[in-house]
Amino acid sequence: MFVISDGIRGHVNQSRGVAHFLSLITGCEVRELEARPAGFLAKIKAKRAIDKDGNGKALVRWLKRTGGLSFPEAVKETLLSLNAAGEEVLFLSAGSGVAPLCLSLGRLFKGGCATIMTPAVLGTRPFDFAVVPDHDFPKSSKNVLVTLGAPNFVTEEKIRQEAERLKELFPPRFEKRIGLLLGGDDGNYRITPRWIEGVVKPVFEHADKNGADLYVTTSRRTSEESEKALEGLAQKHPCVRYLCLASRDPYNPLYGIFGLATHLLATEDSVSMVSEAATAGFRVGVLLAERKKSVKRLAEGLCKHLVDWKILSAGCLFGVPKFVLTIERFCERDLACFIKDFADFESFVEGSFSGKHGVQFCEAKRAAEWIASSWEKGESAR
Repeated sequence: MFVISDGIRGHVNQSRGVAHFLSLITGCEVRELEARPAGFLAKIKAKRAIDKDGNGKALVRWLKRTGGLSFPEAVKETLLSLNAAGEEVLFLSAGSGVAPLCLSLGRLFKGGCATIMTPAVLGTRPFDFAVVPDHDFPKSSKNVLVTLGAPNFVTEEKIRQEAERLKELFPPRFEKRIGLLLGGDDGNYRITPRWIEGVVKPVFEHADKNGADLYVTTSRRTSEESEKALEGLAQKHPCVRYLCLASRDPYNPLYGIFGLATHLLATEDSVSMVSEAATAGFRVGVLLAERKKSVKRLAEGLCKHLVDWKILSAGCLFGVPKFVLTIERFCERDLACFIKDFADFESFVEGSFSGKHGVQFCEAKRAAEWIASSWEKGESAR
């Protein structure tokens, strides 16, 4: 199979996760092709080319105009080296940017094509397989698998390897170890120095007082001011065993933290972090972030009321209410719980509940099993 990658970390993580489990299930080899994301006009032209019947000449013309003729050649060379036919190949991509290329290659080689998320312009209908998170509210279709959150590349092997590495560098001192994953600023949320003082500081104080190690990481969306505030706070609290500031360190410590932690906290602005932590086996404590104030919040609130009154469908939700609904669905399955105040935090780390949920949850594996099973049965969207 071929993974068509746009180089965006979140998209790569999702497609590699599904590809990994497809490889384990079917024994297929996985090759990755990196491509430049297509612009809006290129997507429209790709859709027109894909919609045309014929022998693929329209697709070849589109590839030529976009500078993508090298990709069919790369696929041909690989198939020749593997002594494989195009009909045996699955092309997989995540996001909208490279979805037209993925679909074009699938059509040209008469193989299968799969998308993760709903591609803009193209939609999910032309694909044989579409893996779509429930917060995108996809329409029911035989070629669509609805997932809770996004699939990811969290595996037991990676967790074990990275945990050994992190343990060697920053060995834990206490039986209780708390992982803290901080997001950052986006169109809906903010992680500010004030928020760190009000939310993170009490967590540090509790850990110092009660004997717990903290393994902390920020994201690339965390502002410089907030990272400085966090760094200054960590220097005052010996409970902080490890702090990774994403703006300064390219290393991704998530897997190591998953392997060492007994409890896991993540901020609500990142559904992907919540999904990854739940996949790693944690009942995630979700910390409320600051909401950005804007006119958009009023529109979101009005829409939420209309949905509650059943005037609009849940698919109309956007912004903060949409994020909250997604995390509530994790909570309904006991994969997460909201931490709304310090009392909730104390109950989360000191209560009778384990920090792990103890159930099988891996959406990448489930997606791979669905694709492999459908492929074997000869089922197709077309």
